[in-house]
Amino acid sequence: MVAGAPAHAQDGDAVASGGYAAVIRRTSYGVPHVLASSVGSAAFGQAWAYAEDRFCDLADQIVKVRSERSRWFGPGPDGVNLATDFAYQSLGLVDRARDQLTRLQPEERDVLNGYVRGYNAFLAATGAARVPGWCAGQPWIGPITAVDVLAYQRNIAILASGDALLAPIAMAAPPSGAQGALPIGAAVTTDGLRGLQEQRALSSNGWALGADKSQTGRGMLVGNPHFPWEGELRFWESQLTVPGNLNVYGASLGGLPGVQIGFTDKVAWTHTIAEGSRFTFYSVDLVPGAPTTYLVDGRPEPMTAKQVTIQVNQGGVLQPVTRTMWSTRYGPVLDLSAIDPAFGWGTETAYTYRDANIDNDRLLRVWLNMARATDVSGLRASIGRDQGIPWVNTIATDSAGNAWYTDSSPTPNLSAASIAEWAAHPLGALNGSDSANAWVVQPGARSPGLIPFAQQPQLQRRDYVFNANDSHWVPNQNRFLTGFSPLQGLEGTPLSARSRQNLRLINGTAKFDLTGLGTAILSGDSLTAAELAGYVVSACRAQGTRPVDVDGTPVDISAGCTALAGWDRLFELPSRGAVLWRETIGAVLAQYPDALTVAGPLFGVAFNPADPGRTPRGAPADPAPLLTGLARAMLRMRAVGLPLNVALQSVQYTVKAGQRIPVPGSTELVGIANMAQYEPFPGSSREPFMDPGTFVPGSDLTDRGYVVNYGTSFLLTLAYTSSGPSARCVLTFGESADPASPYYADQTLLYSRKQLRDCRYSETSIAADPRLSVKTVRG
Repeated sequence: MVAGAPAHAQDGDAVASGGYAAVIRRTSYGVPHVLASSVGSAAFGQAWAYAEDRFCDLADQIVKVRSERSRWFGPGPDGVNLATDFAYQSLGLVDRARDQLTRLQPEERDVLNGYVRGYNAFLAATGAARVPGWCAGQPWIGPITAVDVLAYQRNIAILASGDALLAPIAMAAPPSGAQGALPIGAAVTTDGLRGLQEQRALSSNGWALGADKSQTGRGMLVGNPHFPWEGELRFWESQLTVPGNLNVYGASLGGLPGVQIGFTDKVAWTHTIAEGSRFTFYSVDLVPGAPTTYLVDGRPEPMTAKQVTIQVNQGGVLQPVTRTMWSTRYGPVLDLSAIDPAFGWGTETAYTYRDANIDNDRLLRVWLNMARATDVSGLRASIGRDQGIPWVNTIATDSAGNAWYTDSSPTPNLSAASIAEWAAHPLGALNGSDSANAWVVQPGARSPGLIPFAQQPQLQRRDYVFNANDSHWVPNQNRFLTGFSPLQGLEGTPLSARSRQNLRLINGTAKFDLTGLGTAILSGDSLTAAELAGYVVSACRAQGTRPVDVDGTPVDISAGCTALAGWDRLFELPSRGAVLWRETIGAVLAQYPDALTVAGPLFGVAFNPADPGRTPRGAPADPAPLLTGLARAMLRMRAVGLPLNVALQSVQYTVKAGQRIPVPGSTELVGIANMAQYEPFPGSSREPFMDPGTFVPGSDLTDRGYVVNYGTSFLLTLAYTSSGPSARCVLTFGESADPASPYYADQTLLYSRKQLRDCRYSETSIAADPRLSVKTVRG
């Protein structure tokens, strides 16, 4: 029995034998509460429980970072497997992991070894043919190593940088043509680059409320990451308890031991994707006649060559493919010609980049140390010491009622002159042949050339801080953070409609209770409906039956007017008119992409940097863009046979084990906090994804409606009380990725009804769960 375990833990089923041991107690909805006598054994139990739920997710990713996808699956569609295999070899993820393994702190090594052992022990006990999920019985399933997990963590670290540049890295070749081009389709390159330009689809809402906004007079938190519902980036929920050492509850990404979003008895935190830059592009001038030699301050410097061979499955026969990968002092050479031919590798210039997270080796320790903080000050000290949080803001609160925000993401430290050059270039590229554009080295940074933590945006308050993926500059409606590097994020620019809606929700309640937090963040209210729905109804009534011209087609919008007049102006499942409104706003934005941030098509009052939470606002002077948008929306809905007043629940849904489950919420473009939409690239997993149907031109509506695979994922609402943390949450897609599991769709049904469940943190609460199951695992 584990020291400190409650009496009921003795009844567990012992599995395997060896040096690690943990008690896995699953409560309702399959949430595992892992109890162990050491952090290594806790990691062992966490990995075992994760493998029970999501074995295939990590197994698939390990094949990816080993550069073995071409070996098992061939070149892939448009050569995508070739791109990832060669690029990960060029980036040296496995080599960096081997080096990191020799430098781990003793506790890090224990956690890593425990996690690897737990995953492998589950596989040994279960057998490859019987693992849960889509990969059961596949020949590429096998034990993983510590190096594998470290390499995958490094892959997670570069999600907002090098991971979007895999195809340009793989395809880069000197202009001589001696090295033949890889058969990688343009779509593979443009998809990755699109991810860079959009910072991927990943987004989140994060609120930390202090004593002044809390009915308990203590801290409160909303953690609301908008992440994929399919693939490897799904969150997974667990609790890790080592008596006298660690007790943390929350959500994590598969392959990352510990908890990334969660709480302890004193501190709670969440993360949101940070806006800033995690890398810089460089152009380098080449020596005439020597395209693999470049100039720095007029002196020639040879590129570094790395010969890479991968095995490619060609009809069941493995064929070796060898390619030379090239790097500069900054990093790998890139072929960016998919953006513009001028950005390819020519005879005079080549492009390369430097990555702020490629040497981030702190992911093992950073969340472990955060979970041991006893207040916001301790959390801040931990983050500043480790500097390992890769691409997210942190929003945190504590039991004393302090609220704190920071963007501690690794960010290039540039001189004022380099910043000006960066801002002026269409790619944000610097002249790498001038050493003055090197990253500036200052004391206090995790790695040379990064902005030191002490110089990054931070704010502590007693009312609230928040972030919804805009930059650091507005963490509170009444407090702006300015004077930071634009590579941390832009200042003085308009907020997104979703950020503004977050502020409306936060400031719409004087002091919150726990129930109010859940009600607010899941609200069907939206900024655009609140500002404009009444105006559109009045304008279209004034229009009467006079047709609106849409590309030469006259459209009588009076029926649309009637549908919007009867709409409750919410995005709740019964709401009739919500689909028409979403399509109307989408049609306006298709014609006027900046309409949400400037005065004109949607708003009458221009953006005011002194009042970013409430501007732009008000009805526009001319209703024509909105009425034309309404007409386009009507045509779109009629094209797929939808009534204009169709209920949202009839159109917007996800599919779980063949069951169609209605989903509330909408796209962030309508200005809603509770996001629900479709993302065509929810991750790099080979798991089969949902088919959204055929899209209506110019819209995200399809002949199947709105199929949802992305949005609110792990929703955590928490209030500190005199007796400790009280939390309610939901994991929208469920703990298990196996359709045969009872935990596959159960929480999706909860979310459909906007029901949150208790996060059982205390031993008393865990023991009282009516569906408690207990198992002891060893290995």
